Amino acid sequence: MRWSRRGVVGALMAASAERAPAAQPPGPAIWEVRGPGGARVLIFGDNPAQRAPWRSARIEAAVRASRVFWKETPASGPDAWKLFVAKGVDAARPLSSWLTPSQRARVASAAATVGFRGALERYRPWLAAVLLEDRFNASAGFKAEDAPAHHLTAVAEAAGIPIHSEFPDIAAVVDYFADFSPAAEVGSLMRTVDDIEAGPEAAEREARAWAAGDLGPERAWVLRVRAAYPEYYRRILAERNRRWAVRIHDMLRRAETSFILVGDAHLAGPDSVQRELARSGLTTRRA
Repeated sequence: MRWSRRGVVGALMAASAERAPAAQPPGPAIWEVRGPGGARVLIFGDNPAQRAPWRSARIEAAVRASRVFWKETPASGPDAWKLFVAKGVDAARPLSSWLTPSQRARVASAAATVGFRGALERYRPWLAAVLLEDRFNASAGFKAEDAPAHHLTAVAEAAGIPIHSEFPDIAAVVDYFADFSPAAEVGSLMRTVDDIEAGPEAAEREARAWAAGDLGPERAWVLRVRAAYPEYYRRILAERNRRWAVRIHDMLRRAETSFILVGDAHLAGPDSVQRELARSGLTTRRA
């Protein structure tokens, strides 16, 4: 893109917001946006690569101090898989027909690496990506019940805090993925293959950096995805980050504290939520 003077200034403001101040609280980063009348929004990025139950008294206290808790997706429910299969299986177009010979070989190798024993051929790329990523996490010992998202949602529920989600129900999540362009679908699958090829050690390194409040590895991951799979990046991060910025503006019209839990990739890189907020005139700071 061509940088106007306003674009450069906005990028510099956002880059400043994304950097940690000289003195910051220990642990993973949490961001604060303030509005008029005492309104504020706290934004926390989840890292799911956890092999032991994650806890943080500081982040839990932030949840309990909030009036509303936001996350990306609602609870799945017992019929979720039927919804995924309804939109993620295409008998007329097998998975191999979406891919180049090189991509087919890499997908097969990744499936073998994580011990996926099913037949991927019946699935569209986006659902094959979901299945491989789930299997990768399981094979690496990364348990959903150990991740911050699981624990913080439970904290909010126990405190009686209303819980809202970016997608209203699982059917909306499925529709979102099913509406990907072919390039975005293949990008979602090959991004998963990239992560499998990098191995659980890379995910662990990113998780350790995240736990220390270091955004560098996550920013590098976002930039790699942006360069390798631009259409997937646009759909999975850039577009949704813009929508989060709009929601945050709406939250700041209320004189209350809202807590947002998103994947940590939404809070790093050139199109992060913080940068989108800066482009619209709001400043974020590390809380």
